[in-house]
Amino acid sequence: MHLRGKEIVLFDNKSKHLDRFGWVLFLTASSVILLSLVNAYQPEQSLGSRVFSTSATMVVGLTLLMTARATGVARRLLRFIDVAVIMIMTTTAAMVFTDGFYRSDPARTFNAPFMIIVIAVFAPIMIVRRLVEHRRVTRSTMFGALAGYLLIPIVYFYTFIVIADWRGESFFALQYPSPSYMYYSLTSLTTLGYGDLTAQSNIGHLLSTSEALIGQVYLVAFVAMLVGLFTNQWLESRSNRQSEESS
Repeated sequence: MHLRGKEIVLFDNKSKHLDRFGWVLFLTASSVILLSLVNAYQPEQSLGSRVFSTSATMVVGLTLLMTARATGVARRLLRFIDVAVIMIMTTTAAMVFTDGFYRSDPARTFNAPFMIIVIAVFAPIMIVRRLVEHRRVTRSTMFGALAGYLLIPIVYFYTFIVIADWRGESFFALQYPSPSYMYYSLTSLTTLGYGDLTAQSNIGHLLSTSEALIGQVYLVAFVAMLVGLFTNQWLESRSNRQSEESS
């Protein structure tokens, strides 16, 4: 990318954590589990609940930071991401412990930092960009593909909550705690569609169907890519064995 004659490098692949997608997968799975169990935006929480709520946000932040490093984001851009994520985590923690999520307007219980969605949206894209550069299927490739898939429901989890806050009403027909949003996001991604939770607005319907569509396209694209890479590895290995046997 160029800007006024200067080249802007988005990825330099110089991170010492490059391709460490095992850690990314672990943190992503932990984020999904915590967001599925912890009611992150409940008013009048006990101290223990507030600690768990903050911990969930911290794990999501660490997931994004590790994703940026594993995908080889350039150092200048990485510093910007670090500052943005740290500010988000600090602000969210402060709001949890000071009841800032609902004190300003009790009718709008749900709130979430918009910037975390912006960064989280690019996380699966960064993973896809890095994995496309892989020429062999390794454990790191598999871990990265799974992590990218699990990042999708996290993005939609926060998006659903922000939409509910923006509209000043529940995303669903009734008011539900935040773990229900992750449950709904996961069932939409996997196209299970149990029907116990449904979006009540047109934008909610659009987001729900887009998540299901993106999830299926992601699976099809990566299965094809992994099969193609594995086939090339197998053919290359077979060709090398035949060459050794003939010699």
